[in-house]
Amino acid sequence: MKANQSLSGLRILITNDDSVNANGIRALERIANSITPDVWVVAPEVGQSGKGFSVTFDSTIRIHEISPRKFSVSGTPADCVFVAIGEVLKDKKPDLVLSGINHGANIADFIGLSGTVGATFAASSQNIRAIAVSQDCKKSSESQKFPLADYFLPNIIKKLLSFKWPDRVCMNVNFPDAPVGDIAGVRVASQGDLEITWDISKRLDPVNEAYYWLHAIHSDKNADAASDVKILSGGRHITISALKCKHEFCGCIEKLEELFASNG
Repeated sequence: MKANQSLSGLRILITNDDSVNANGIRALERIANSITPDVWVVAPEVGQSGKGFSVTFDSTIRIHEISPRKFSVSGTPADCVFVAIGEVLKDKKPDLVLSGINHGANIADFIGLSGTVGATFAASSQNIRAIAVSQDCKKSSESQKFPLADYFLPNIIKKLLSFKWPDRVCMNVNFPDAPVGDIAGVRVASQGDLEITWDISKRLDPVNEAYYWLHAIHSDKNADAASDVKILSGGRHITISALKCKHEFCGCIEKLEELFASNG
């Protein structure tokens, strides 16, 4: 899609990691339909939180039509994007993928775990522009009705689509847990740092077989003031970060080259 193309001609694909029946996906449908009539939903049939950019290789994937332009998939968020492009929308690929609205922020080190962001990595890997949308819900239940997204997201989408993104880049939008009137604006944020430890809770089922729950405990004491972590915690700004699914670290290349220069 060209930057100056009319938004009413957009084809938008919506997905998420909370399942096709989640409140967040209905909110995105409402917002997308205010932009274009060509809106499609292809989302997991059950919750897929924490699946990141995982793809199903070892079992079948099934697609079920729920209603016109709305489908469930027996797979991950990335699966949903790939089967949408290759099957459901094979006549015309989407111009934009919207993923969310996730219940809970997707920031810092949790971005790599996020199925919401994973779907946008899948889309960007196919050179389709994609926006992950998440709502911090730590304090109030009112935020789970997504008033901030209703009010701000249409204009954010329009602004993001007004310029040509670099290849294989996606956008990550996080809304704070605050009333609409408290929002001071949008800030571009870096990906922050969190110190994360994993609590493993062991329990017994009714026949005394052990099972386990994982729970992340995190601290933001080392996060930079310009990071998504700190800005979002202030409760007054929406954050936007540009992401790329590339894991190379360049900081120790010279040392590695030195270590292996002799092939000894």
